[in-house]
Amino acid sequence: MDNITHSLFAVTLANAGLRRAGRGTTALLVIASNIPDIEILTAFTGGRVSYLAAHRGPTHGPLALALALVAAGVVWLVQRIRGRRDGAASVSALAAASVIGVVGHVAMDLATSYGTRVLSPFLETWYGVDWMPIVDIYLWAMLAGLLAAGAARPDFRRRFAVAALVLMAGHYALRAVAHQVALGEAVAIETRALPGSSPRVESAFHYRYADDPARLPAALPTLWSPFRWRLVTRVPGGFEVADFDLIGRSRDGDVIVFPDERGRLVERAALAPVARTFLAFSRFPAAETMTHRNGDVTVHWYDVRFAQRHTVAGDGRTHSSPFGAWVRLAPDGSIVAQGLGPG
Repeated sequence: MDNITHSLFAVTLANAGLRRAGRGTTALLVIASNIPDIEILTAFTGGRVSYLAAHRGPTHGPLALALALVAAGVVWLVQRIRGRRDGAASVSALAAASVIGVVGHVAMDLATSYGTRVLSPFLETWYGVDWMPIVDIYLWAMLAGLLAAGAARPDFRRRFAVAALVLMAGHYALRAVAHQVALGEAVAIETRALPGSSPRVESAFHYRYADDPARLPAALPTLWSPFRWRLVTRVPGGFEVADFDLIGRSRDGDVIVFPDERGRLVERAALAPVARTFLAFSRFPAAETMTHRNGDVTVHWYDVRFAQRHTVAGDGRTHSSPFGAWVRLAPDGSIVAQGLGPG
């Protein structure tokens, strides 16, 4: 979930009653609700690849709880140094608020189609449920609107905050039910594409590249509506991706088919550092090989969660993804070049 939502949720929790613990609680809730995303610092030290390797990793696992306690200690110490003890929250109250902020962040991330590595660094398996998009405009409207109402009417601030939490819970419940319906549609599509197969409906997902591949079919949330879902299913030789409207009970827009090539070249390219990082993050990596005139071969991987039509003419592709990786191999199998992006 995005940091605006995490921050709005933190202030809502404070208004709902947690601010009564004392001064410093609200600020700490906002800080703690964003602590897990401190991983962004890796982008400044190691670039995009380092950030991808760290994303929703250790700072979204047990380490986050330690960081929460450190943040609580820092706030408590600052208040003591500044001599502002009257009305200040106790160190135990600050610690509890900070842990609540961190746990809330991780729980909200678990509900997205990214999921999170909640046991990292001890276990790098991704866990999650496909209920929420990374950015949910309806959560923004609920939380921001009722926070604004509370600011305008401070005497009703707590009631508005509680109402926001109730609406938020209802929105999550709606998304959860719609997800189950969308999954049923995905199962029906995959069964028709692969006669004799027995796809299963799995409300939660988990995966770890190579050791525990992600299972299909899947129904992924979209930005604009809780009734429109991106269905990812298997077809002979690859994946099929299509948006599905639950109200109209029909596919909305183009169906995109991705190949999923296997073999020695793909296995060799997967050993490249960039490929290893990408494949450890990607839930549904689809591989495609392209041979160049000089004999080099480029292996492209696309994360089909972000599938789209390919708009670059002349290279033979009809599909792409803004999130992908590529590795170019010489005829002798040596790695010539590698990078993130569609290539």
